[in-house]
This record gives sequence, structure tokens and C-alpha cells, in this order.
Amino acid sequence: MEIKIEKLAYGGSGFGRLNGKACFVPFTAPGDLVKIRIDKCKSSYSEGVVEELLQSSSRRCSPPCPVFGVCGGCNWQHVSYEEQCSQKEVIFADTLWRNARVEREKIRPILNAASPFGYRQRIQLKVDYSAGKRSLGFHRRSSHDVIDINDHCAIAAAPLNSAISKIREIIGSFKEPDLISQVDLASSSDASVSAVFHYSGNFIETLAEHLIQANVGITELHSLSIKTGSKNTFRHISGLEKLRYSIPSSEGTDMDMYYAPDSFSQVNFAQNRVMVQLLLDYCSNASPDSILDLYSGNGNFSLPLAGSVKNILGFESVKKSVSLAQYNVNVNGFKNARYVCKDSAAGVDELVKNPGQFDCVIMDPPRTGADEVSRKIHKVGASRLIYISCDPPTLGRDISTLQKSGFEVIYIQPVDMFPQTYHLESIVFMKSI
Repeated sequence: MEIKIEKLAYGGSGFGRLNGKACFVPFTAPGDLVKIRIDKCKSSYSEGVVEELLQSSSRRCSPPCPVFGVCGGCNWQHVSYEEQCSQKEVIFADTLWRNARVEREKIRPILNAASPFGYRQRIQLKVDYSAGKRSLGFHRRSSHDVIDINDHCAIAAAPLNSAISKIREIIGSFKEPDLISQVDLASSSDASVSAVFHYSGNFIETLAEHLIQANVGITELHSLSIKTGSKNTFRHISGLEKLRYSIPSSEGTDMDMYYAPDSFSQVNFAQNRVMVQLLLDYCSNASPDSILDLYSGNGNFSLPLAGSVKNILGFESVKKSVSLAQYNVNVNGFKNARYVCKDSAAGVDELVKNPGQFDCVIMDPPRTGADEVSRKIHKVGASRLIYISCDPPTLGRDISTLQKSGFEVIYIQPVDMFPQTYHLESIVFMKSI
């Protein structure tokens, strides 16, 4: 059957209607006329698979990646970047209106990425070794099969791509290559690269020695580590223990920030700078005196403001991130910022006993959002709230909760942190009524 694709949808598929019923078709572009096979049929919608592209949209383009459409990493390489951003704006506005009745006028135009390819500073390479063949790459879409990427990922930063062939050599020359399931690569702004090998065998010392010997004379890898089992079994082997990137600060100069090979960091350094600058610009006018940073990570969003406020308190549940945040405080010479290892909701529970200590709250929760915190953050007594989100649906839910408890949206700035995918970062600036 034939369907005309009207637009793109959250989740990555193209959207059209068959006899009035919604239908989602992956790897289509707005304006495409396609022949499809129905793959899934529900009461309110269907999902289809393209059998033939009958009429190509003018908004289509040729994807540069040879495994696009098979690899599960990207959704929209076949759509022009300008169209991707245009579609994201519409999806974002529709989501926030549906979930929180946020008016379109309060959402600013999306800030496009200067580099829609080669932007990711962190990737997780999956490893499969079966039937005498080794594959190194990413999972197939909706599968755990590994698609070999031939040592290049279109959205990975150049230093990471330069290291992939060396990773392949190191795994291939190890006596238990089938027990290495994943390698995490991350890079610094100075192009240093760390590699974390996920190993399920019993010869950790043998692997450690192998990594050290295999890396002799190699210039692409600057840090080697092993992770076994749970997150608590991380072991640094050699090289750098921290990676560095730079962000603007309220003092008008760049400041260095550090993260560890096994810790969280923003994947797009360039767009992260854009987001930090948005916070600096807002706070230069709002002039907050004290900042509470929830889900504070390594201090990425609050520490740049340390030069213009009296004090900063951050709550973060991941111990490694808290250590890095305090390291960033010390290396930048600040005395007015403190980061505590505590669940953000529990931290808020403590603060509501003595409200009024902070006049601005920054929240950067995970993709699941901040449901519990949003229900009680008004009790802290802050007049300003900045919510950084990477998931529009949970953001809409939390904005709705925050509005019911006395906050209103001033404006929202979407930032395209993840080109070639449907994901979107945004910063919401709110104030108490």
C-alpha cells in the first residue's frame, strides 16, 4: 500500500495516514511517497516498513554512512540537516503544548549545531566474536547483533575514529577476544583519547599487561582502563586518569573542566559551550546570589557561574562525578562551590526544612526527568529555576508539575546537541509567580 509522509515524529519515524489512521514509517522523509508493508497494527496506529520509494522528497539527502539504516545509532542521516532542525522544532513545540500547555511563543528557534557530523566525543563500541569472525561497531536497530562499522562512525569526533583501528588490533591480538564485549572511547578537547575495555574473563592482569604492551608506540590512545562486571569494578591501567574540555565562565575567560573515562560528560563539546553561555547570559541579567545545582554531575552547568555568585551547592548521587566536581572546583581556584554525594530528591528534602537559602536552582536530570524533585522544589523557596533536559516528553511532564506548584515559563531554548537523531536538548528558564 502507498502512503505520503507528512512529517517526522518523536522516535525518528516518518508520519503519515492510511485511511485516516496514523502510520509510522522509519527512514522516510517529509514529502516521500512510499510503498510500505504493515509490520505492526494497533488500534490507534500502525507501523510500516518501506518496500519501495515511489517518489523522493526534495528534503532527502544521501546519508554519508554506509551502514545507516542498519546500525541503530542514527535516525535521520537521509534528511537534510536544515529539515532535521525544522522538524525537531515542531515536534518539541507540539510535545510541550500537549503535555504542559506551553505556548509556542515561549519557545525560541532551535540553535543548530555548527558541525552536524563528527561531533560525538564519546562512543561505545560493541564487540562480537563468533564463528571466527569479529565485528566491532554498534548494535543493529532493534537488536543486539553487532554491525561492523569499518573503523569509522560519521558522527564520532575525528580522534575517536582515528583510534578505532588500534582498538581492533588490540582486541584481535588478545588471547580471549570473545570475552571483551565493549570498548568505551572518549576524547578531550586536546584530542587525547581514553579506552575502557569491558572484560568478562578471569585474567585481568593478563589483559592489563596486554594493553600496556599493545599500546607501546601507539599515539592514538592516551588512557587505558578495564571494567569488569558492575560499575564498581573500574580499574585504570595506564595514561591519563582525567580528560579535559573547556567552557566559558562568568569571568569572561574559558575555564578547564575535567571528567573521567568512566564518568558522564556531555557528548558534544561545541554545543555544551553554547548551553553554558546561555546560562551565563541569563544569570548576568537575573543576578542570582546563591545557586542550588541538582543532578550536578562534574559541575558543568553551575561552576562556570562561581565567579559571579556568593555560593553554589550541588547534589549528585554518583560518587565519581562528585569527586570530579570537587576537583574542578579546586583546579579552578574557587572557594564558594561545594558538591555533595546525595540523591537530589533527598537533598531537597533537607533544604525544605530551612527554605530561602538559594534564589536559583539548576536541574539537569537524566532522560527519565525529575518527577519527584519537581513536585517539591518550590518548597526550597528559590525565585528562579533553570531546567536542562534531553527528553521532551519527561520535560513536558515536569513543566506541568512545576507550573502547578507556582513556577511559570519565561522562555525555552532548544539546542541541537544530537544531530542525525531525533533527540533534542533544551534549557527552560522559569520563575516563581
